[in-house]
Amino acid sequence: MDINMKNTDTKQHLGDVQETALIPLAIRANETERKTARIHDDKAVEIIRELDVDTEKLDQFFSHEGVIARTILFDETVKKLLRKYPDVVCINIGCGLDDRFTRVDNGKIQWFNVDFADSIEIRKKFFRETEREHMLAADILKPNWADGILKSDMAIVIAEGLLMYFSREQVKTLLNSLTVSFDRGFLLAELMHPKMMNEKRHDTVKNTNAKFGWGTVTGRDLLPLDAKLTLINERSFWEEMKKYSLIGKIGSVIAGKLNNRLAVYRWQ
Repeated sequence: MDINMKNTDTKQHLGDVQETALIPLAIRANETERKTARIHDDKAVEIIRELDVDTEKLDQFFSHEGVIARTILFDETVKKLLRKYPDVVCINIGCGLDDRFTRVDNGKIQWFNVDFADSIEIRKKFFRETEREHMLAADILKPNWADGILKSDMAIVIAEGLLMYFSREQVKTLLNSLTVSFDRGFLLAELMHPKMMNEKRHDTVKNTNAKFGWGTVTGRDLLPLDAKLTLINERSFWEEMKKYSLIGKIGSVIAGKLNNRLAVYRWQ
């Protein structure tokens, strides 16, 4: 990504897909500083200032509205599950520089931020582990990657901005590892429609070297990959985006199901 980042050490250590983590980071930071902010992420503001990033290429209208919508939908869904299962283990895979723990913490959960080693190396520059929030450097496409995670009767796994970069076989590998490693759990997954699997159509991803992998027409497309999975519900980001702008309202009608969406699965 050709961005203006004075902290060149951080930039050099980010891979193509990992570098896309700067997009939601910049958007959450910029949204937080608006007078009518819909989400608040003070850590994102702190990191963007520390990196001294020019966010112009990272924060374009459709990406901004999409990231804010998915942040709201994911946060609300996690909080809803935590009201029913307050003592779960939460696993944020492909966490990047996300600070969801702070936004949803109920004072009881054990939280694991998981990503590739280079991303965790960068994350450690800005975050510290605590008794309930942990960092794990792991390749989630390899066997036994979850061995370092506390076992629990129930797990909540968050895959935001991740699966669209994987192939169908890689998604299957990940799903199988989750249902084997944890007896019961929920998966909150962001999914992308096949017609949107063109990087040039995305106003921010097109500025990176990241490549999309596998898209799904419906959340049911994941079910043949693991027999233990049940699809609970699926919500388009348009549902949230249409609340805030005329473009969102029009897009929700014209674009139909072509926006990214949050699919919630359960296994037991």
